[in-house]
Amino acid sequence: MTICLPGEPVHLWLDLQWYIHQALLQTGKENYAAIIQYDLKGLLLRLPGLETLAFNDGMPFADDVTLSWIQQQVMECGERWAEEPSVTITAAPGDNDILSLEPEALQIADNEGTEAALSWLQARPGIQSDRSNWLLRLLMARVAEQTGKNDLALHLLAELDERATRLTLSQWEPELVFEVKARRLKLLRMKSAKTESDRVRLQPDMEHLLAGLIAIDAARAAVLCNSGSS
Repeated sequence: MTICLPGEPVHLWLDLQWYIHQALLQTGKENYAAIIQYDLKGLLLRLPGLETLAFNDGMPFADDVTLSWIQQQVMECGERWAEEPSVTITAAPGDNDILSLEPEALQIADNEGTEAALSWLQARPGIQSDRSNWLLRLLMARVAEQTGKNDLALHLLAELDERATRLTLSQWEPELVFEVKARRLKLLRMKSAKTESDRVRLQPDMEHLLAGLIAIDAARAAVLCNSGSS
């Protein structure tokens, strides 16, 4: 039995992307699966060779299956997002179209900065329902995290996690709630590694998030555990 300790290093994070991608495909969420690929591709374009590195204990950032997926699918999915032409959004996006704005938002972030990208997202027309607002904030959290604004991403993810309980998102879109909790857990683990006082202060939150992930999908949550523990 694998024991997950929130204070331990985050292993297999790139593997988690593969698991989430497969789960989305199996549940018919092809559009969301494509976004996972673009998300990871954007990270790897910014940090080339990241997937070939390993932790201090020798644990690779990505196992052989994930490496094959990255090489054959992720890096080959569409044209390089940073080089895609800008698309002017003239119609109000539906709820299911909001997350598809990610490549353009990241392009704006690269060219004009994170704040400009978030302002552009905030100004999108037709964001009226509670669900569309939730999805917009999720997209803003993704952009903030990918552009190094981790504290902002944490605040957005905490808000999303709390609002999800009121919107009953866990009942009809558990994969999105899983993503929010997993991203938040990853960022908290990074923050807790700075000092012992941070680790002690953040440990209850990390334990709570991990419990929530296990409640949603124990199999997928297992990849967030240290596989070396038993």
